[in-house]
Amino acid sequence: MNYLSVTQTAEKWDMTPRRVQVLCNEGRIAGAQRVGNVWTIPENAEKPADARKKVANKTKRVNSNVSIERVWAMPNKNTFDIKPIHDLITEELTEGLWIDPFANQNKLATITNDLSMEFDTDYHLDALDFMKIFDSNSVDGVLYDPPYSPRQVSECYNNVGYNVTWDTTKASFWGNHKHEISRIVKLGGKVITFGWNSGGIGYKYGFEIERILLVPHGGWHNDTICTVEVKTHEGEIPKLKRDMVDISQKTSNNQFIQEDQKLISALNSLPKDFWDFKDDDVREYTHGIHNYPAMMVYPISRNIIRLVKEVHPIETIFDPFTGSGTVLVEGVLSGTKNVYGNDINPLALYLSKVKTTRLDINLLQSETQNLYNRIEDVYNRFALQINSADEIIRCGYKLDLTARDGWGDNAPEYLLKYIQSNYIDIDVPNFKNIGYWFKPRVILLLSLIKKEINRIENKDIREFIFVAFSETIRFVSNRRNGEFKMFRMPPNKVEVFEPDVIKEFTTILNRNVEKMNSFDETCADIGANAAVSIFKNNATTLEDVPNDSVDLVITSPPYGDSRTTVAYGEYSRLSLQWLDLFELSERDIMSIDKTLMGGNKFRNGFEYTIPSNTLRASLERIKDVDLERAGDVYSFYLDLSKSIAAISKKSKSGGYQFWVVGNRTVKGELLLTDKIISEIAEQYGLKHIHTVDRNIINKVMPSLNSPTNESGVKSSTMSNEHIVILRKI
Repeated sequence: MNYLSVTQTAEKWDMTPRRVQVLCNEGRIAGAQRVGNVWTIPENAEKPADARKKVANKTKRVNSNVSIERVWAMPNKNTFDIKPIHDLITEELTEGLWIDPFANQNKLATITNDLSMEFDTDYHLDALDFMKIFDSNSVDGVLYDPPYSPRQVSECYNNVGYNVTWDTTKASFWGNHKHEISRIVKLGGKVITFGWNSGGIGYKYGFEIERILLVPHGGWHNDTICTVEVKTHEGEIPKLKRDMVDISQKTSNNQFIQEDQKLISALNSLPKDFWDFKDDDVREYTHGIHNYPAMMVYPISRNIIRLVKEVHPIETIFDPFTGSGTVLVEGVLSGTKNVYGNDINPLALYLSKVKTTRLDINLLQSETQNLYNRIEDVYNRFALQINSADEIIRCGYKLDLTARDGWGDNAPEYLLKYIQSNYIDIDVPNFKNIGYWFKPRVILLLSLIKKEINRIENKDIREFIFVAFSETIRFVSNRRNGEFKMFRMPPNKVEVFEPDVIKEFTTILNRNVEKMNSFDETCADIGANAAVSIFKNNATTLEDVPNDSVDLVITSPPYGDSRTTVAYGEYSRLSLQWLDLFELSERDIMSIDKTLMGGNKFRNGFEYTIPSNTLRASLERIKDVDLERAGDVYSFYLDLSKSIAAISKKSKSGGYQFWVVGNRTVKGELLLTDKIISEIAEQYGLKHIHTVDRNIINKVMPSLNSPTNESGVKSSTMSNEHIVILRKI
């Protein structure tokens, strides 16, 4: 039983507190109790008739024909599984739209909601916010099984990490729900209320009781009381209050619900292995012109765009962690009007720009052939000197080409001497440890190719060809194949490594020209003319991306900080050192990983501020093993949380977000990033709609990693991903 104070009752009954006090003293308020010097009045107590006035006309008695039943049953924490209660619901449910704001695991209503992410409901909102998304007079029935007492309210909120305040435990908690239920239920609609009293929604809010079921459970258990009410009138809530809600917004919310249901239905109808794309060519069009760590395979983006377009209009697509531009290319190919990308890695920005820029194929082929001719001419002039470089520097200069010292750290000095003494018209770059990563002959050939590419006047074509040059750098360097971090081949392999640099470059460039040709032809066929904007913002701020402008976000953020997961900066280092992009200094290039997510260090602990109980529990377990590693994890998720907040501001109301994420393991603790994102998102105006699981078949990732950072201890990397679907409320 819920009780009100004298003041609250006076406000409810529109009389003075003094008059309520008198009525209590006279014993005219049923159930009123004195606690010390204070009267408490049952919330459902009826206002006594004023004996000082004559009642001219007696109105019909409210709730005059109520059917009352009493059926014993064993208690059950899931109310709807108690047999007589389940039978009552089955009997009373009608056709039409029924909602359940506190659904728990129940699926009896048309649309379900529960604050806890533990349950598979349609929404995970506060019950009041959930009911506010429905239009006035649009719902046929409500199953209303709220917490029965202030203590239960506190437990409900605490269990999902929400703060409990006076507002969430006082009588207005239930009163606010009744206001919304009264607003959204149609005349003739039903509400079935469950609790420890039969107050239901009440006559004041337009409802009259038809049926009451008492379910005793024996011993000292409270009865569960089920009250079936029908809306017979509009109640006494001022119409002005009902109309305060923006009607256009309510209409939109109802549309969003229908779109969500249609999208979820389409996703659920797909085969179980649909998202694996095991047999797909994931390198078609310009997707295949350059490798990049942990690339999202393009069919994911293509099918997301297709499915969303069937339920929601799309004018603008955005990838805040664009990487090499997979989402951007698919945005262009989908015919979308505006395509936004963002990244902080200069190589990612470069690749994204090149992959989405259509080229005149005839001009590209002509420039490519001219380039090959010039490279051949220069090579033929200096072939003897170039091909003898390794042997002369090894024997004549007495240098070990596999050593870090000597050739490894002073290669530019020795090459300058060699070039001058042999009259070779080639300029070589000067960056740290170039000799450690490249042998003399390879440096000379790469320098030759670079010089001839720079002679191309058309900027777009020149940048396109430099992408092939960047890929060539990786294959002809002394780096180990299949590694994204900077690991070199063992000395014995470096000693005999003699790549055909020019052949490698021409093979890659020819392939890339074909892919650009197919991309351009497809764009022409569909009339694609997207405006592509690529930003270099920190994802936690996104200051250059317009607010409220994005219909669809598709992104795959890093799995963790670069130092311990995928090292995007290390992967990009040699390309950036050779390409001279964006006037980057050596220091800028070497510190890229520190600028990415999780770059800040918390070596001595941290104050937890991220709105995710799942993450909090995992961090507590990691801290018990390694405080510094817990700080690394916290740093990454802190940046991720800030990014979710920033990205939410860029999305339009009703816009969808698809987050493709993997759950990594740190110190033996599996970090549930999919669930963590869902929990964080709800704090920033985003609603979790659905999650799809997929097997990782062909994503470019290392096969092993070190989850404990202990030397020699390896573990298989994740074999599946999760597509977390959110929507801007």
